[in-house]
Amino acid sequence: MSADDIVLAWLRDFAAEALMPETLDSLVVRFAAAIEAEVPEVSADRELRRDLGVSTREQGRALLVWLTGDSLEVAPPPAAHDLARTIARRGMHLRVLMQIYRVGQKALLKFAAETASERITDPVLEPKVLIRLLQRASHWLNVSLEVLADTYGQERERGLSGAFARRAETVQAIMRGEIADVGTASNRLDYPLLRYNTALVLWFEDSQPEPAEDGIGVLDSAARSLAATIGARQLLTVPSGSRGLWAWMSADCEPDLTALAIGDDVPTGIRVAIGNPGVGMHGFRQSHTEAIAAQHISESRPDRSLLMRYADIEILHLLEGNTGAARAMVSRELRGLDGSDASSVMLRRTLRSYLAANRSPDAAARALGVHKNTVRYRIQRAEELLGRPIGPNRLKLELALEYADAYGPVDSNGLVGA
Repeated sequence: MSADDIVLAWLRDFAAEALMPETLDSLVVRFAAAIEAEVPEVSADRELRRDLGVSTREQGRALLVWLTGDSLEVAPPPAAHDLARTIARRGMHLRVLMQIYRVGQKALLKFAAETASERITDPVLEPKVLIRLLQRASHWLNVSLEVLADTYGQERERGLSGAFARRAETVQAIMRGEIADVGTASNRLDYPLLRYNTALVLWFEDSQPEPAEDGIGVLDSAARSLAATIGARQLLTVPSGSRGLWAWMSADCEPDLTALAIGDDVPTGIRVAIGNPGVGMHGFRQSHTEAIAAQHISESRPDRSLLMRYADIEILHLLEGNTGAARAMVSRELRGLDGSDASSVMLRRTLRSYLAANRSPDAAARALGVHKNTVRYRIQRAEELLGRPIGPNRLKLELALEYADAYGPVDSNGLVGA
């Protein structure tokens, strides 16, 4: 076997191991962390991080397979083009895309060098492997950037040629606080900011395959369907990535968001987060910030709710301001009632309903669909396990129950249970 054959055989083994699901998952996390650490635009943009994760996985898989051959043809996968389009839609410079790929290449070569150092005992073979890897990876990087720069440029040209770019740039300027005059902003958006603005964030679940038709168009239609359910006067939409959409609904009076529901005309796999209504540019910004927070909590909860209102999770969002302190409070308040078994879950939910009903066994029984004596028994049992009565000073207990209902109980080590 020639030296080249030995190098190629090692690279094939390296690629085969790296392509194993668990190894590939860890590599995606490692590369994403490296990119977020060195590219601030990525770390500050949740939707961009989502597209980056999908692109990193597809690019990594394609590159690892390509490394073991001799072909010079490079074809970036669809997710790589989606990432380039997202960067263009954000109005970011091409430099951001190039920096992402440079950092990714550096992370790959570092991983390969570590692996080679651990497993190759032949001092002659190791540099040959790394040289071959560097040559192939550099070619892939250079060709990929050429192709994706074209994708980026086409998306920028498409956006800059119409109202889409003006709308997207104006929204970003409002978010940054760069526009002071509400009339100017309203004219640029063709959207009445002085009315009540309710922000929506719509996105496809990660497990949902790409729709056969234009994904942003599907999300736009879903947003319009939701706006119709509350009688919104006008809707403003801006793509936030290849699988996400930001939207604002305008109304003359404060809308009743409890009437907002995902109907049968909204395709499966779409999730929605909603902020509180707000007036003017401040309300426009604040509602969007709240919708983003609701999206974050929606994706953190095990129940994976399709529709999440910020008003329903505001306390949880505030508790997340200091996760360590919040978990310590939950562990302390629910000690004795912090199990993950069915009985503990039932008692916590009964206690939560009881407190929400202002300690009325009758009202709690109606909410839970059980007899009021069942509620009384469960509350008595909960008090026994907690080692104290449920008195009027109950705020911290209610907060702890809300947290446990969303994320699970917290043990004495601050770890969230199942």
